Amino acid sequence: MRRLLLALCALAIAVPALASDKFVVHEDKPLDDARRPAPGKALIYFARPQTMGFAVKVKLYADGRFAGLIMSKTYIPIEVDPGKHEFIVQAENAGFLEAEVAPDRIYLVQVAIHMGAMKARTHFEVARTGSEAMDEILKSREALRALSTTEDGQQWVKEEDPKIQEVIKKYREKGEEFEHLKPEDGFGAPPWLTGSR
Repeated sequence: MRRLLLALCALAIAVPALASDKFVVHEDKPLDDARRPAPGKALIYFARPQTMGFAVKVKLYADGRFAGLIMSKTYIPIEVDPGKHEFIVQAENAGFLEAEVAPDRIYLVQVAIHMGAMKARTHFEVARTGSEAMDEILKSREALRALSTTEDGQQWVKEEDPKIQEVIKKYREKGEEFEHLKPEDGFGAPPWLTGSR
């Protein structure tokens, strides 16, 4: 019995948790080869393929509204109308994506993370054909799973909102970590099916 408990403790330490009170990773929802945007919409996949800072809960905002937490080896699909949009990720810092998207196109954006002096820092990298971001997403594609934020997670973000907005304001004023997504960065089909590297 003692050996079993030790083995379970070792496994819990070695394998990152797939769920918490704030989010759920859906093991049954890999990237969908058949998914396309609804007619007249654009589909943007925000993916975090890296394992660095796997426990860091990065907050994703779409046009000023909380869209979800994003963890290591997960993705969040967001459908939007064609035109201009702003996306923000927040950890220790804030990163910004100024997007202009075309209808009926699929876009891939990496939510990258690196370790700062004390905490994790994050930013966006548009996955374009031949880019490092595209390579990282395509290499990790089979391991990526959809993630949803629980009611507890949404409440936690709501409670933290004054601090989050302060960080966003600070980094917006600094003008750091701005990325741009253009209409021509989109694909007619998921890029992992077309071999876009």
